[in-house]
Amino acid sequence: MTPQRLLILVGLPLGVLISFLSPAWTAYDEFTHFARVVDMANGQLEPAITPSGTGSFIPAAHREATSQIIIDHGEGRPPWSMISVRALMDHSPDGRMIFVDTRPTTASTPVGYLPATLGAVIPVAVDAPGVIVLWAGRLASLGAYLALSYWAVRTARAFRWSLAAAALIPLNLALASSVSPDGLTIAAVLIAVATWSRVEAGENLNWGALLTSTFLLALAKPPYFLVLALFPLSWILNRSQGRRRAALAAAGALTVGLATSLARSSENYRATTTTLIQEINYQPAVQRDRLIGDLPGFLWATVDTWITEFRHYIQGWYRQLGFWEADLPGAVPWILSAVTLLALATLDGQDLRRLRGVRRVLMGGGVALLVVAIYAAAYIYFTDRIDYAHIGMQMARYSGPLAVLAILAWTPRALGLISGRLDNRLAAGLLGIAPAIAVCASVATWLWTGAGTPL
Repeated sequence: MTPQRLLILVGLPLGVLISFLSPAWTAYDEFTHFARVVDMANGQLEPAITPSGTGSFIPAAHREATSQIIIDHGEGRPPWSMISVRALMDHSPDGRMIFVDTRPTTASTPVGYLPATLGAVIPVAVDAPGVIVLWAGRLASLGAYLALSYWAVRTARAFRWSLAAAALIPLNLALASSVSPDGLTIAAVLIAVATWSRVEAGENLNWGALLTSTFLLALAKPPYFLVLALFPLSWILNRSQGRRRAALAAAGALTVGLATSLARSSENYRATTTTLIQEINYQPAVQRDRLIGDLPGFLWATVDTWITEFRHYIQGWYRQLGFWEADLPGAVPWILSAVTLLALATLDGQDLRRLRGVRRVLMGGGVALLVVAIYAAAYIYFTDRIDYAHIGMQMARYSGPLAVLAILAWTPRALGLISGRLDNRLAAGLLGIAPAIAVCASVATWLWTGAGTPL
């Protein structure tokens, strides 16, 4: 069993299950992303600037269809049923258009939405019901995610099992199986790490391979392009010609990523998820001033938040694959995480032991800085509180793309002493079983037991 084969054998069926059985538009911010994709499928690459605000015009039937999930929930039905599907199929475009605020989607370039858009083009062109457009977008996103992740795992010179395991984290797989730029972003991080492993192994990659892998991440969802700092650091530690070329490509991509992020940032950015919980007064300029004026306090808040809320992130990676939480005992995600790390310590044990000294310290510190950057963005755009409340509200989702780097840099070396007792085939089997348990629990929730879970 190779890691890329495990990725497909496990990721494809689980991803298809999520694509079809995850209740319509209940993945993270999915309707807003869906509206952007429908707009792009109609030829509008960027949301329109109108007197009503920045947003997208889509068929009114798509918005009306979203009420079906709420109706089912109110009547005590599971979040996915044939009743709801039949009702959704009745909502076909009829010429009426509505405006949807898609400002949150402008944080990402159109590149992040291309896979879902390509899947949605034909259903949108024939005025198919919104749920058909949604399923087509989800499947196209999943296909792109698995293809890019397969490329990353297959071409990597080290940590191939870790790359596959990161791609199969249930929440990452769920994001890849929804209409969202998150799946492409996660895959882009995996490709960047795989390319870095090749550079570290002494390969002299051509400009095409370097520019493709680095600029894909630069044009994905920010701030994950900062992962590309691995390449300049690699060159500083060993100034070979191949590493110099990789560092130059990464530096160019970092510049593009920073420039596009600054150009696309907005003073009136508004996160739709937060508005489902409470009404808050968005004031990014004020929050930015507070952040700069109290950096020590903010840094302490991030450490405290990570430590005190980490137990929630673990649950999110395995149980929170959308708006509904799976009916799994709280101990199960911890067990699945431990099993996964033990298996990786066996399968990638030699690679993990080689990553030591300055490289491991820099990578571990870099992951920590990225986490801080994500907390900072969450503070500026997702809360109006002066006490840094809510900055970790979606950290399970936002830290997912960093999973592979965290595994490489933060896995305790003591695990190697225990994992050496595991058979490689057993370890590979455990890597496949862990996400299967979590996803099947979510499917059971969506089909039968989810009616009592708060929407």
